[in-house]
Amino acid sequence: MNLEDNFFTISKASEIIGVKAHVLRFWEKKIKLAKPNKLFNGRRYYSSLDIKNLQLIKKLLYDEGFTIKGAINFVNNENINNNKNENFLQKVSTISNLISEGNNLLKKHIL
Repeated sequence: MNLEDNFFTISKASEIIGVKAHVLRFWEKKIKLAKPNKLFNGRRYYSSLDIKNLQLIKKLLYDEGFTIKGAINFVNNENINNNKNENFLQKVSTISNLISEGNNLLKKHIL
């Protein structure tokens, strides 16, 4: 089984991350980076991506000395930069495909 497909209860997630469950619930409300799936009974299940994001938050707050607001800004800026990089790579790929198609058309009409 792929670890990326796993889901964890809040107690298991708090054990993995190394913080108490109430801290995860607080971060969930304040930072909104982790969005656990909630069942009809209110039980939370965190995805592997949620766990990674929460580990990043813990590192920023506990190890790097960020405030909650600073961590939110850092995460938001990282997401913006990642989106810019994805858009740039997508544009480069499109340009490369257009050049390749242009070369194929030139070869057909020249030969």
